[in-house]
Amino acid sequence: MTSSTSSSRVINPDLLNERRKASFDVERLTNLLDGGSPSKTARRRQIEAAVALDPTGIFDNTSNNYLHRTEKHVRALAKHVRMIELCRKLGIGSSKNGEIVLDPDFAFMLQAVADDLPTNLHWVMFVPNILSLCDEEQQAKWLPLCRDWKIMGCYAQTELGHGSNVRALETTATYVKPSSSDEDDGSWIINSPTLTSTKFWPGTLGRTANTAMVIARLIDGEGIDRGIHNFLVPLRSQKDHTLLEGVTTGDIGPKIGYNNMDNGFAQFTNVKIPRRNMAMRFATVDRNGVYRKKTVTDATSKIAYITMMQVRALIINEAGKNLAMACTIVIRYSAVRRQGYKEEGGSVSSR
Repeated sequence: MTSSTSSSRVINPDLLNERRKASFDVERLTNLLDGGSPSKTARRRQIEAAVALDPTGIFDNTSNNYLHRTEKHVRALAKHVRMIELCRKLGIGSSKNGEIVLDPDFAFMLQAVADDLPTNLHWVMFVPNILSLCDEEQQAKWLPLCRDWKIMGCYAQTELGHGSNVRALETTATYVKPSSSDEDDGSWIINSPTLTSTKFWPGTLGRTANTAMVIARLIDGEGIDRGIHNFLVPLRSQKDHTLLEGVTTGDIGPKIGYNNMDNGFAQFTNVKIPRRNMAMRFATVDRNGVYRKKTVTDATSKIAYITMMQVRALIINEAGKNLAMACTIVIRYSAVRRQGYKEEGGSVSSR
């Protein structure tokens, strides 16, 4: 397509001709793909227009392939900031108590931005993990911080020596019983005991996140290894983004693709967090260090692994969308491309 103005487009006549031959109602199919109703299609188009016509120009992706990786990361963060401003302006999240990332319209916004953001893992993995594995009291504490972007989270499972072999993870969370002080409620000490226990590859970890959902081996008050559990571990100051004591983290460097994302590494040396920073929906440790696992169904007992499974399903879904875009490009191109000349003259031949 070629643009005639910022608000209208001239469509290639060959493409128009092909579209007229469709044996189905194009708008009805569009409604179906948008969620089943004309109102959802209208909402998607409204959001896309807001991004396309945004006066800041920050959503222009034409220079993406020519930017240095650091420039890509910084520009993608600027896109995130502007995206959140547009979401609030368009009322995205208003039906979810301000939780933009929980609003179905947020998917339309991400689709319109059409670029990878280094903040993706916050809503793809971090927030869903809190919703799945934290109890109501914990959610009431952490979700408002996520909503207000005071916390930017990542999901730190994969280690240098262990990928999807979750049972072999080496990072430890050792319980320390409270002192005589009434204010002391007990705590966890997070450690990376070996080189291979280094958290390696989690997205958003390298530079962006200030908090991680760390998957670690729970050592209770009796010194018993209770297996893998989830812990909310602050990484950086919420005031100036400097690393907190005992935390070493950084970017793993350029990759073949997905370079807006700061996949990172992290090591923990005696990092102290409160007792209630353990996700306690399905298991608890009390002030005395006593571990209790709640009675749940066999299926629910596997929910600790749900975040990674959800992401793998998401990757398949996104691959399908990208394949659909590729097919659309190929089909449109085949409808308009002409090659060679007619025998009787100099005009371009049919396709």
